[in-house]
Amino acid sequence: MRRSLLVVSFLFFAINAFAAERWIPIAGTVNNFRTDTRVMNPSATKDIEVSATLLATGNGDNSGRVNGTPVKFTVKKREMKLLDDVVASLFGTTGIGGILLRSEDDFLATSRIYATVPNGTLGQFSVAPTTAEALTKGSLLQLQSSAAFRTNIGAVNTSSSPATVKWVFHDKTSAIIARGETTMPPYAVIGPTNMASTFFVTLPGGADISNAYVSFTSTQPIFVYGSIVDNGTTDQTFSPALNDSGSDPDPEPPPPPPPTTKNFNVTLQSFEIIFTPEPTDLKVGDKVKLTVHALDSTHGFQLFSPTGTTIVPSFSYTGGGASRAFEFTITAPGTYTYLCTISTCGVGHNDMNGTFSASN
Repeated sequence: MRRSLLVVSFLFFAINAFAAERWIPIAGTVNNFRTDTRVMNPSATKDIEVSATLLATGNGDNSGRVNGTPVKFTVKKREMKLLDDVVASLFGTTGIGGILLRSEDDFLATSRIYATVPNGTLGQFSVAPTTAEALTKGSLLQLQSSAAFRTNIGAVNTSSSPATVKWVFHDKTSAIIARGETTMPPYAVIGPTNMASTFFVTLPGGADISNAYVSFTSTQPIFVYGSIVDNGTTDQTFSPALNDSGSDPDPEPPPPPPPTTKNFNVTLQSFEIIFTPEPTDLKVGDKVKLTVHALDSTHGFQLFSPTGTTIVPSFSYTGGGASRAFEFTITAPGTYTYLCTISTCGVGHNDMNGTFSASN
């Protein structure tokens, strides 16, 4: 019993080693852009330790980074830790990526992206959400793509399992104009991607997305955001996805069911060939199964397509013997011809033939 308690205690500690997780979906040190992060310890009684992991963009598996050695820092009680140019100062690198922040204690975090140019920009500000705030269904609103604005969309998979994400694009009138699907590996980060040209689907030419929204569903909780950029001033507005409690009003039609097989019993007897049931109402795409057998003497059977090619090859069937089954698909409309191929079966051999038709 004591060992069981120890195992349970260990598992409880492993699961709760990080009581708090917060995510910065995108941060970077690239060109003129920088990201400043603030981490605040709300406790008035204790200092806390926070672990930080930089997750690479490119929609790749970041499990190795998450399970690797994080960068750790201490935040004193009631302190707001200043992490200016966080990618360079905390991780010692450049480029862009998502950041996972973890601690055994509660904490708050925010980030701001801005440009280090003489005139500056308004930048964009975001609150680092907790893992519990990730969504499996959501919508991005007030997206714009025109001569005046462009919109980049990004996403983060917060799970250790792959996420299959389905996207639905709506134009200015809220009409569905495109659908797409992508798989995000564990802890994958999709960096800001222009929704008008390269975001998982090809939008139809002439679509008005000067005001648009994008809905999504995911098999794992994810963070999704839009970054609406003013083409004139380069000012950026951060727009996180909102929880969408509804469903797609125009769901993607399910794939057609596989065609059922139409079964026919083919009896060879002196001197006729009998189909049971009769092969009527056959159409292109139908699957057909013929079970052929002879009732009395030895007969043959062969079936030809409308173009004269052999569909069922010739075999001899001895009366009272075993049957043979043949399966094929009707691939062309027209007249299908069948006949007995054993000319010595009897004086009525020439009557052992027939046809059936298939339509589109």
